[in-house]
Amino acid sequence: MNRRKVFGGLLIVVGLALVLAIGILVSVVLIPTPQIAVIRIEGDIWGGYTAYVRQAMEEAGSDPAVRAVVLEIASPGGEVTASEDMYFEVLRLREQKPVVAAINEIAASGAYYIASAAEQIYAKPGSTVGNIGVISFLPEPDLVDEWLMTTGPFKLSGGSQAEAIRQLEMLKDTFLAAILAQRESRLQVGPEVLSRGEVYLGLQAQQMGLVDGVGSKGDAISAAARLARLRNYRVVDRTPELPAEESLFGVRAKAGFTAASLAAPPKYLPPGFYYRYVEPLQ
Repeated sequence: MNRRKVFGGLLIVVGLALVLAIGILVSVVLIPTPQIAVIRIEGDIWGGYTAYVRQAMEEAGSDPAVRAVVLEIASPGGEVTASEDMYFEVLRLREQKPVVAAINEIAASGAYYIASAAEQIYAKPGSTVGNIGVISFLPEPDLVDEWLMTTGPFKLSGGSQAEAIRQLEMLKDTFLAAILAQRESRLQVGPEVLSRGEVYLGLQAQQMGLVDGVGSKGDAISAAARLARLRNYRVVDRTPELPAEESLFGVRAKAGFTAASLAAPPKYLPPGFYYRYVEPLQ
């Protein structure tokens, strides 16, 4: 009788172990390993480019396996509306899961605008950060042409030079307001300093409260894991592939670029407003 009880007990233990093993196997198959998605933002930011990055963000946001996102940034900024679009897209993604920015060579002007929407920002000690402000061209005065007829004194130029300056200031104030709203109490300097449009090293940016930490992309990934309360996870690259013809001003970011090469003056800058840093000519 005792042998039967022992044998029965063993059967129960083996059965429970088998059920547990099957449960673990099923959970591994049905419940994917949590992921931290990395999306790179490189080169000039413009309307066509943001469509690809936006799609990558939307896919990461809707994927239950992705628990946090790291934006790896190396950009001098770009078009005003494209930068604003990406800023709002990052805020929307933050409503779904943690977002951390990792600045490589540079995140200036519109690129920093985008980074500010992340919950935390990490930069290298020598990264180029900041350049809050706008650049544009003054419109040419409308000229009377004997063949071309227009209605209104500014139909050709779109407005007076004084109005263009007012619009420039309005966009700068909008940019500045976004930084103040996102960085809040972390900022160690006021709007009068930020609005000067200066660029800073990553170390300086940390002291000023423009970034949260000095470190590598790995540090940013670790921060994202903490925010998502993850211990075991894998990192996946969700950077969109761009067609070869997709470029701004005929120039695309390539491997081996530096902060200076990314911020080099474009050969052709169409009229408009830009949140973009331009490296001074020597």
